[in-house]
Amino acid sequence: MLIVCRSPKGGSGSTVTAAALALLLATRHRGGGHIVDLAGDLPAALGLPEPRDSRSSDVNSALQLLPRAQHNGTSRTPAEWRDLGNELRSLQGPVVVDAGVVPMDPQFEKAADLRLMVVRPCYLALRRAATMKQSGDNQYDGVLVVNEPSRALTPKDVETVLHVPVRGVIPFDPSVARAVDAGLLAHRVPKVLEEGLSDLITSLTPHSGD
Repeated sequence: MLIVCRSPKGGSGSTVTAAALALLLATRHRGGGHIVDLAGDLPAALGLPEPRDSRSSDVNSALQLLPRAQHNGTSRTPAEWRDLGNELRSLQGPVVVDAGVVPMDPQFEKAADLRLMVVRPCYLALRRAATMKQSGDNQYDGVLVVNEPSRALTPKDVETVLHVPVRGVIPFDPSVARAVDAGLLAHRVPKVLEEGLSDLITSLTPHSGD
């Protein structure tokens, strides 16, 4: 199962959300799972040292990190995107990709079983997400909303504007930032993240061990 998480703009929360989703899914699969770093921020968010190469490393006993970010300033060719998609689809267990705002080849996105947009209920973020969807190249199947109660827009507004279902609502909570700052996210997913993703995770793990 290949899941791609991306954002319409920086600071929307895709890295932490993708990490939490991967951590929670991995614990529910007997063979563990993988988290793929395309945006380059996952090691820091998970409290891990920066990788020296593209080899996988353990996040914890259930999850492995695959660093696949481009650090030389060049973009992948369509063939390289195709090869990456084949590589990830060959892995056992759930595979969650944090793409952030990295431009992806449409064929790579189409290889995913589930494409999720992580947004805050922010007019600028929604405007960009709607533009991406209207372009036809960047499609997604659902939205994860990092909800800020001070915003005028609501998760229902997000669903109405983007015409895709909201698959989870994650409250904006200081406990998440504290877990990341302390390097504890890999070992203890904050309750607000687990609760916000619970319905999505249940839908993705209908049978124990799948």
